[in-house]
Amino acid sequence: MDSIEDTPLLCGLDEAGRGPLAGPLVAAMVCFPPGFNFNAFFRHAELRDSKKLSRDQREELLRYIYEYALTVETEIISVEDINAYNIGWANRTVFERLIMRVEAMQYIVDGNLKLQNLGARAKLVKSVVEADAHVQSVAAASIVAKVTRDRLMQQLHEEFPVYGWDHNAGYGTKAHLAALQAHGITPHHRLKFVQTALSRFGPKLPGFEG
Repeated sequence: MDSIEDTPLLCGLDEAGRGPLAGPLVAAMVCFPPGFNFNAFFRHAELRDSKKLSRDQREELLRYIYEYALTVETEIISVEDINAYNIGWANRTVFERLIMRVEAMQYIVDGNLKLQNLGARAKLVKSVVEADAHVQSVAAASIVAKVTRDRLMQQLHEEFPVYGWDHNAGYGTKAHLAALQAHGITPHHRLKFVQTALSRFGPKLPGFEG
């Protein structure tokens, strides 16, 4: 991981759930002590992008992250807000809220975003594409966001089991699309996302009023 972690105090941010058809957007911020090298300390559990880890690996790493990080924060943008505004607004807002919540010397945000409404902290923010592969605090934030969102989707799955959210996390799998055709939408679906995903099928879905 990058030596940038020696910056006191650096916080890494990442999100989970930008692309699914259902469920909220979740972001996390993690700040490790300056100079702390997670992967050197835990050689049996390498910290890296959450998408490259199994569910069990993420759960194991999450325990260590909460134990050794100085700060772990999460923020959630609801489906209602995503539907009312848009995913671009949600992606910016979720990071802006986290940055304004915790004072640090530098913030590394995964992606290529131009954040607003940060005041004097704007100059401390750097957006880096694939930062979760190079900066340990961003990799940790990726894991926190992913596990947090997966747990939320598991809870929603228990309410609406036909959509398979316990394993697809709300993404547009063939089974999820088939369930949408058969059963229509729920209050947890993103209307524009669903409309786009199923536009090739013609008629509106049952319960779809968008």
